[in-house]
Amino acid sequence: MNSIRVALLFVTGGKYITALVGLATIAIVSRLITPHEYGIAVLGMSTLAVAGAVRELGSAAYVVQVPDLTEHKLQGVFTINLMVTLVLAVVIFAGAPWLGALFGEPGLADFLQISLIGFVTGSVVFPLHGLLARELAFNRLAAINVATTLMNSLVLIVLAAHGFSFLSFALANVVSGILGGLALLWVKPVFGMFRLRLTAWRDVLSFSLFTGGAAALHQTAQYLSFAILGVFLAPGAVGILHRASMLCQFPERTILAAVREVALPAFSEMARRKSDLAHSYLAAVERLSAVIWPALLLLMILADPLVRVLLGPQWTATIPLVQIIAAAMLINFPPGINNPILIATGAARSVFLLSLLQVSVSLPLILVAAQFGIKAVAYATIPIIALGVVSSTIAVRREVPFTLFDLAMSMRNSLGVAALTVLPVLLWVLPTGGVSQIGPGPLVGLLLAAVGGWFVGIRVFGHPLQSEVGRAGHALRRRLARRSAGS
Repeated sequence: MNSIRVALLFVTGGKYITALVGLATIAIVSRLITPHEYGIAVLGMSTLAVAGAVRELGSAAYVVQVPDLTEHKLQGVFTINLMVTLVLAVVIFAGAPWLGALFGEPGLADFLQISLIGFVTGSVVFPLHGLLARELAFNRLAAINVATTLMNSLVLIVLAAHGFSFLSFALANVVSGILGGLALLWVKPVFGMFRLRLTAWRDVLSFSLFTGGAAALHQTAQYLSFAILGVFLAPGAVGILHRASMLCQFPERTILAAVREVALPAFSEMARRKSDLAHSYLAAVERLSAVIWPALLLLMILADPLVRVLLGPQWTATIPLVQIIAAAMLINFPPGINNPILIATGAARSVFLLSLLQVSVSLPLILVAAQFGIKAVAYATIPIIALGVVSSTIAVRREVPFTLFDLAMSMRNSLGVAALTVLPVLLWVLPTGGVSQIGPGPLVGLLLAAVGGWFVGIRVFGHPLQSEVGRAGHALRRRLARRSAGS
């Protein structure tokens, strides 16, 4: 368990750095690129995300989860990943002009064809990333993620400032992708895996067809959602909705991204050791809800000043969407851990079926909602998220039995923590009559007051996060002391 805490510490530190860099990048680039231009980039990146999910047939998750990882299996993962990558690259290259014509944006074809350079490097990146995650070597992964994020942001800002418009995103992804691949090869030079071998292909595919299929379904649904908006509401609407979604996902992708990255290796290790997964799952829900709920409530209350400060005046249409989507995401009490625990327990088939159910419901809802405007699409996220949480939690209970009472009790203190987090903000906002006049300085002050309220909350309610914060600080000090003694 200590190794998992240390891993979380390193990943969290790396994610905080990349989050700060990402926020600065968003603030700068949003003032250099219009919603319409950003919408074209979103359509291109969504297309590549679908292809990346299909590539999970040669799965990094398999490298993390399989109990006995032999060199032949590792070579099989690389071979399948490379074959699928090359086929997808040819399909995207040939189909790019057609997609550009479909959305009435010829520049989309250039975006996709340039991005394929970085896409092909993934056949090297994903297996190596899986190996490091299996070893819980998240200190090295965190360093690589920070370096590639910095490079991506630097290239993106420079190119956007020089008028490269939406192509700035494609070129930045290519540069950072190549850098990431070279860095992984440097820290994990396992050149023996780069042999074309299919002797273990049945073992790899029997696992990866379900996990890869689930990822492909999820990304396909997301892509088709943006495609529907692109056809019915134009790329500008795509850009606005995507920015709103990104702001709402910020807590999960930064504060909780460490948990998402460590969850599968950690649960897989516990499953191999026959540990009490039910206890670990409920403990994770208890800790995650005390972080995600306060962050989402703050997003709902402070959406107006956050959007104006971060994105600028041309993005104010995202404000009501942020409030709606953040409210919907409050339902998602176990963010990022249901699928990893299902995969770790060998229930990869359930992950695929859950994704199929989600796609079957979400796409018709979005198609209908798009007829009524972008705000209706935002409201459609409420039933979509609710369905995903309920169905995936039922599936987890089949593999890791616990009662609904146990689940409710694991989250009771988190409600109090969330209330004390937003209390100082509400005490300032309610008497003043609103948040529209809050500038950068008062916004920072309110966020710091909320952080203070959160620390008070975990202490007043005796939340387990209080001891986790202490352990994390102690582990970091001890590791730094060992390094200083070694040097």
